[in-house]
Amino acid sequence: MTTGASGYGDSPAPTSPQPASPPQWAGPDLILGAALVVLLISLFLPWFSAKVISFSPAVSGTADGTRAHGYLWVVFALVIVALAVLIGRDAMGRLPGNLPSAEQMLVGATGLALLLSILGVLSKPPGYTSGSNIALLPDGHLTVAVSWSYGGFVAILAAAAALVAAFGTSGPLNVAARAARRATPASPSA
Repeated sequence: MTTGASGYGDSPAPTSPQPASPPQWAGPDLILGAALVVLLISLFLPWFSAKVISFSPAVSGTADGTRAHGYLWVVFALVIVALAVLIGRDAMGRLPGNLPSAEQMLVGATGLALLLSILGVLSKPPGYTSGSNIALLPDGHLTVAVSWSYGGFVAILAAAAALVAAFGTSGPLNVAARAARRATPASPSA
């Protein structure tokens, strides 16, 4: 008969508890995180370009999304909140109270970000042509032409991908898989 560490019977020696494994992200989680980062970056890319045609050579410039439309800072805040929810989703499930689920927050934040991004692209600043004679200009008229640039379209694509991925993370299979991973104990690492 073998004795354990205490010397009484067959009880095994106490072992140290295994550390919990970090939560594993599934495919939709990775797509959602990447799309949110791309959306965050695209807010600071050129959304609109303007050219003053009356000068020779023409003077041109660009404006990013947040400079052209101040309400796009709301998209910035929504992306930060969505990233925080995505990272802390497992901890949020253990919070007491009657909060919306993390999946509902992700779908709501990405849906609103997509809506505001579409609105930002569609509300292009108007061009300008002066009706009065300006003595400093060769033809006496000032003409500013405003056109779209690539940043807004990147933002729409990233926000749409984030919304689709948010719906993917909130699907019943992904929710059940995360619950099963939380319920199973961590396997000892070799």
